[in-house]
Amino acid sequence: MDNQEQTAQHLKFSIAYSMYYEKFMYKFYGRLDKLAALILMLAAICTVAGLCSAIMSGLIITVVVFFQLTIKAGVKSQSAKAVYQEYKSLYLHFDDYDIEEIKGKFSELNLKDTDEVDALAYPARLAALEMLGMTPANGYAEVTRNLSVKEQLILFFIGERIEYEFSEMLRGQIISASLDMVKDSNPN
Repeated sequence: MDNQEQTAQHLKFSIAYSMYYEKFMYKFYGRLDKLAALILMLAAICTVAGLCSAIMSGLIITVVVFFQLTIKAGVKSQSAKAVYQEYKSLYLHFDDYDIEEIKGKFSELNLKDTDEVDALAYPARLAALEMLGMTPANGYAEVTRNLSVKEQLILFFIGERIEYEFSEMLRGQIISASLDMVKDSNPN
């Protein structure tokens, strides 16, 4: 593979990775915004129905409103969605542009990125690898690990599922390593 092809492949992966990262970000912040609205609604219902004291519901409402004002999840969600759509458009029209044009557009989009939730970086990488067909089934090198529990919970929260397949050998190594950890922590 010559240098031009390697550059194109690397650039295509970078665009796919950024696209998935922004997609996960807009879903994450969108769900956070909806969760805050749900909590506010439940606190209001509890107050009106007399299920909790006004002081307790006032405290809950204050904390949630403070969270909404400081995090600005709705604004970040819309911003990430717009950037995601731009990355998606660039990816879909990848073959229509020259490599230098793509590099320029990609660097412009990188300035708009929202890099805040690190637990979404590795799932976005796996999703990009899968999208490009870079899986062990197609002869590509394995990735180093499965998703952590934190990453799985965040993906569950945003409603996404990564289908990247790890080999049975790697799964066996992970299971044996976890069993060894349990044995080491058990004194008996």
